[in-house]
Amino acid sequence: MSATRLLPWPVHELVDYLAGVFLVLAAFLFGFRDEPAFPVLLAVGVLLLAVAVLTGGRFGVVDVVPKPVHAALDYVVGFFLIGAPFLFGFVDVDEALYCSLFGGLALLLISLVTAYPQRAPAAEAAGEA
Repeated sequence: MSATRLLPWPVHELVDYLAGVFLVLAAFLFGFRDEPAFPVLLAVGVLLLAVAVLTGGRFGVVDVVPKPVHAALDYVVGFFLIGAPFLFGFVDVDEALYCSLFGGLALLLISLVTAYPQRAPAAEAAGEA
């Protein structure tokens, strides 16, 4: 799931919340509410917040999304954010372009260095009980 394990899972959880809030507020902060980037970045921000809330952990609310699915979504969303300006035509809107590109790159980098929790094998878990 990750290349190295430098970033603890709880820190990754916090970054997910911060990234989600940033993407939701980006259009308001940088003034591109009337651009095609607005609904795209808003939807991605809401998705990141939903996945953060639905993944178990110290800051997750419920444990619905398994950690491997969370990791896969992080990579998919990272690549999506990098391609979104070209797919949705907001390459000419500098603020939106930078939010999308740097957001995608940051998400990929953070995902690469996160120490995702590993599930214990069922036999070991049963023996510990």
